[in-house]
Amino acid sequence: MHLSHIIPIFMSAALAVSTLTRGTKCTDSLALDGVYTSGDVDMGGDPLTHFDAPQLSAFNASAIEDWSFDGVSYDGSAGISFFFSRGTVVGHVAAQRLFLSVVWPNGTRYMESVFVGKSSVHQCRDSTTAHWADDTAGVRWAFTSSIDYKNTVVTIDSPTVKGTYTIKALTPAVYPNGLEYPSAGGNPLFAPKLYWEESVPVGTVEANLSILGTPFILSGYGGREKNWNSGAWADISADWDMIRAAVGPYAFIVWRYTSQVDQNTYFSMVLFKNRQVIFRTSRLRSSDPDGEKYGFITLTNTGPVHLASAPGSSLQLPESRFAGYILDFVSPEAKQHWRFALDFSKTVYWFPASSTLRIGGFVGNVTGGLAGGEQYAGLASGSAQEVVI
Repeated sequence: MHLSHIIPIFMSAALAVSTLTRGTKCTDSLALDGVYTSGDVDMGGDPLTHFDAPQLSAFNASAIEDWSFDGVSYDGSAGISFFFSRGTVVGHVAAQRLFLSVVWPNGTRYMESVFVGKSSVHQCRDSTTAHWADDTAGVRWAFTSSIDYKNTVVTIDSPTVKGTYTIKALTPAVYPNGLEYPSAGGNPLFAPKLYWEESVPVGTVEANLSILGTPFILSGYGGREKNWNSGAWADISADWDMIRAAVGPYAFIVWRYTSQVDQNTYFSMVLFKNRQVIFRTSRLRSSDPDGEKYGFITLTNTGPVHLASAPGSSLQLPESRFAGYILDFVSPEAKQHWRFALDFSKTVYWFPASSTLRIGGFVGNVTGGLAGGEQYAGLASGSAQEVVI
């Protein structure tokens, strides 16, 4: 994580992010490092806006928008997490930031956080193409996605990292309430000041990178999403657990999130089978055994891996207090109960999010299925934020 010197620059909201329309087919959104406006900004949130389209038309001193990607190898031994970001982070106002962290099968890790001069998102009828670049530093990251989210290619070209990451969707894009895009009933607002759209809950992933000259090759599963917030992550969030997995014919995306804004817990749980949504809920646990669908997450401590600092790191944090999860999806009306057990297999990253929070990325092994039915083995990736005690 890099802290950059801040030079305050105030410009009109119209210049903070410029959007140009090319006829009726294409739009361009350009954002520049350090360019922001004072006061509140429109957070968007129209559920029918394409998930890859920027929701923020301007940035102030706190707003942020992230396009995030991850992956786990088929054997659970390697992982990758990275994102493209616009907005204020670690004290850098209106930053254009790139973050990458990987773990090799032998446990070696690499992490970098890079600030660049500009970003652009070009959206047409059939595809979206985004670029984050700094010509002086020789850094250029890009992603191109089909308009239906089924195929995405990321290209990285910098002095430290070169190569590609591709993801092919196994599931439809969904909102936090589990409805599929596009839907007027979808609501991207997940919690106070936090918006979330899951472009690819689960897909197949191929990464072929050279990192400081060392190959990083990964074939497996992963996903991608977009978040945008009116406040910094560390200011609006307390603890959370976000997990995606592919397990036999099943796939799922789950996020349990505690807000610092109102101290309430927010929950989303979506289960797919053979690419179709078969279960969705925002109800965490239930006291009504005959009521609506609900779910819950139990933190476990019996797995072989806790989230931990990289070997040899100058900052050695205490390990996470848990090593995995049990996830329960319960439909009282249908008398169905799916359970999946996840054990971490590798830490992808683990560092302070603030003086009171630690954040980690993980990959892991999963087993489970429908109670009384066939049980399967699979893989998971995700992130967790833990409150420092």
